[in-house]
Amino acid sequence: MHFIGIDLHKHIFTACVLDDNEKVVDELVDIETDEKGLDFLMSRYPADDCRIVFENLTRAHFAFHYLYDHGYAVSVAHTGHGALREIADTNLKTDRVDAYKLALVCKDMWAGRRFIRRTHISSDENMRMKAVIRMCNELSCIRDEMKLRIMEYMNLHNIPEHPRYKDVAGMRYREYLLGLGDPALTRMVNMMSAAIEEIEASAKEIEAYAKRCEDARLLMSMKGISALTAVTVVTAIDGIYRFETPETLVSYFGLAVRTSESAGKRRKGCITKEGDPLVRKYLANVVKNHAMRCPDSDLARFYRRKSDEMPHWKAVTAAMRKLTCQIWHMLTYKEQYRPNVAGH
Repeated sequence: MHFIGIDLHKHIFTACVLDDNEKVVDELVDIETDEKGLDFLMSRYPADDCRIVFENLTRAHFAFHYLYDHGYAVSVAHTGHGALREIADTNLKTDRVDAYKLALVCKDMWAGRRFIRRTHISSDENMRMKAVIRMCNELSCIRDEMKLRIMEYMNLHNIPEHPRYKDVAGMRYREYLLGLGDPALTRMVNMMSAAIEEIEASAKEIEAYAKRCEDARLLMSMKGISALTAVTVVTAIDGIYRFETPETLVSYFGLAVRTSESAGKRRKGCITKEGDPLVRKYLANVVKNHAMRCPDSDLARFYRRKSDEMPHWKAVTAAMRKLTCQIWHMLTYKEQYRPNVAGH
């Protein structure tokens, strides 16, 4: 068996190959990081005779999928893990040395002598949809910011509001503002209009994805979960099989509570806030919307009970943890949401 460590860069990579005795049997230096370069590596070492490790940097996504699709056992090491920081902090740092140390890590991993935190590499479709969601969120921030700036500008220069329409972002209101001929106001309205158009285009892509994604449809069976929220959660999870228990999903979303223990006393702190903050933002909205739209559900009653016992934001966080556990069960067992309405 051969163990290969690859020091991966944007345009080139360096690979070090070890045998079972940790002897360097081959080095590939300054190979192009493209299909041709990876084909050269694969021509020398078949999939059933090697294990490969590289860091989650630059073109790791491309290299992983290309090698994995050809049947290779590939692990992508998380760059923040202790062993990887040791490689980065060494006095002698070259591509060949880094590749050699990664090869040692590879052999230790497969021999069970060392644990390395691995990075999950998503599919291309999942990565693209996550990018659409992020852009949709950023565009929404731009739209809201421009709304505030337009209203502030109108107040500052005593520009009268539209006599009939109230929403500055509405099409008729924008036409009214453009008709005033104010150059600064026109720039702001045009910027807001461009953001709105891109948001609408993104929404269509997200809704189309939600219709063909079974997990998104399951989540949308719960009142308060829109297509945007469902797709955001599904793409963040990227396969519920990765989470053996509801608690692991709660931790992945950054909703687990920090605890500390000293001298026999155990204290609870704030949530870890690890993972995707956009998921936590949308889950908080789901809790509040669901409580209004389905007040007799188990989640809504839990949220109201917690609201009577603790501050509002703590009650929302507790309900978010319960909601995450429900999401885990829905996706794991492929069941639609059951509100457990009282009296039914």
